[in-house]
Amino acid sequence: MAKGSRGSYPKGIAKRKEILDAALHIISVDGFNHTTLAKISQAVNISEAGVLHYFHSLDDLLVEVLKERDIQDMVNFGKTEVPSVDMFDEEIDKDWNPVRVISAITKKNTLTPGLVELYAHMSVKASDHGSPAYAYFNERGSFERQLVGHLVDRYAEVHESRPTVSSEHVARITQAILDGLQIQWLIDNSLDMEKLASEAFDMLSDSLKSGKITEG
Repeated sequence: MAKGSRGSYPKGIAKRKEILDAALHIISVDGFNHTTLAKISQAVNISEAGVLHYFHSLDDLLVEVLKERDIQDMVNFGKTEVPSVDMFDEEIDKDWNPVRVISAITKKNTLTPGLVELYAHMSVKASDHGSPAYAYFNERGSFERQLVGHLVDRYAEVHESRPTVSSEHVARITQAILDGLQIQWLIDNSLDMEKLASEAFDMLSDSLKSGKITEG
């Protein structure tokens, strides 16, 4: 962040982080639809205008909350705040099961429905190319596809197999399954998203191995 911009000095950076942590906690606990700017401002002891002083808009704040969640997820799963496509390479061996990774991610999501609501809400706003959500989802989606594609290639290399479709194709299918399941779960929380995700990726894996999924 350039010097002189919002929250560029040490105290400003600390306050901005405090706001993000408070917003992340409130959304996680109360749910996105019950989160207000007033609640966030009360949690950090400044006015609503003071909160927005550190961000360009409310949408910008919400996107930054999603980024903060991503950073925490990276630390939990990849042990680093700076994501890279090779961050799981050392863990991939004959016993590494990508379905277990998917299961862990979906299980975590069920524990923070407010953040799933926020993700779904901002994904709709991403259709506006002028929205901060557009840049976030575009960059995040691109990295996700690179990461999944890389993992598919490494998994095939370790198991000495030849996928019948490109890793990019698998990455797109993966995104569609995970995003679609989140929407269905928000509509009906009785769905076992973790179980459905595991079953879906088991079927995807079987179809890829048998050559039933092809591009075109």
